[in-house]
Amino acid sequence: MRIVVAGALLAFSFGVSGCSQDPGKTVTNSTALETDERDRSVTATQLLETTQWPKGFDLVPLSPTALRQLQNSILGDSEMARSVSDVAAAGLMREAKALGALLLIGVTDPVVGNMSFVDGLREAAFDEPSSSRWGPLAGWISSSNEDILAMLPIGSVIVFATTESRTDLDQILIPLVERFIDYSAN
Repeated sequence: MRIVVAGALLAFSFGVSGCSQDPGKTVTNSTALETDERDRSVTATQLLETTQWPKGFDLVPLSPTALRQLQNSILGDSEMARSVSDVAAAGLMREAKALGALLLIGVTDPVVGNMSFVDGLREAAFDEPSSSRWGPLAGWISSSNEDILAMLPIGSVIVFATTESRTDLDQILIPLVERFIDYSAN
């Protein structure tokens, strides 16, 4: 799992610079699940596409190459792919300047092998993470090569975000947390 996540994070970090310049178009890969009851959980795609971003922020799709690498890295591992319901990824720009990138992974099965999906991803993505909070939710943060990487479980969605500063990271993650709380309450 560590190799799969490392490959995904590499593609994810390259995706920021490979964002297209068409704001507002989010590229996603989703698998629809049929159900008779109203499912109160939010999918990765729903969370990304319905979040109200701060004024001046634009979502931009990752380049086709970066998206393909990302999807192959995550969905190429059969054990991991069985636990993933959908994947959404986008770059974020502010005033025509790259701000960061988001990767949201919807999880249907919280246990892979003998460890939780979240714990497996955290161990694979971070060497020495620090705990951090965004509103009522807790996640992990780490920095390397002047970039900050965060992992935040939001319900059944695991969010990875990368930016150059903690302030930018907070401006990206707080709206996602707020959208999740609104979605859960309604």
